[in-house]
Amino acid sequence: MKGYRFAWLGLLLVLPVLAQATTATFSAGTVREVGNFLSTLPTGFYAVAPAVAKQQMDAIDVFLLDVREPSEFQAERIQGAVNIPIRDLPRRIAEVPRGKPVIVYCKTGHRGAMALVFLRGQGYNAQNIAGGLDAWKAAGLPVVR
Repeated sequence: MKGYRFAWLGLLLVLPVLAQATTATFSAGTVREVGNFLSTLPTGFYAVAPAVAKQQMDAIDVFLLDVREPSEFQAERIQGAVNIPIRDLPRRIAEVPRGKPVIVYCKTGHRGAMALVFLRGQGYNAQNIAGGLDAWKAAGLPVVR
């Protein structure tokens, strides 16, 4: 529990930066610095294992958000995902419905974690697929190519 307390303290420092970005895109420097911070979060911080995410997707109506680049999305994706690149998320936040849980993913989990922090800061019920699409595929779960 102690690690989570420090994680929340760090989020309190990062969220004002992200909150002010609601009308602009993230700069590469901001993405890098937030990514560095997020890599220090304890394991399991609103992360969901790929198999558990799949169970949730099969059982309830979730909004599946892919925050990778459009070219990555076109190459392969999880069925039913909506692509909003991380840099565009603040500007396109209205496209993410508030009335259902959000499951976020990227390639390895880092961009997904940044999106998670932003979404949770905006009041969304969001989780990030631990390990991203790479972990999803490693678990033998289906992708669209």
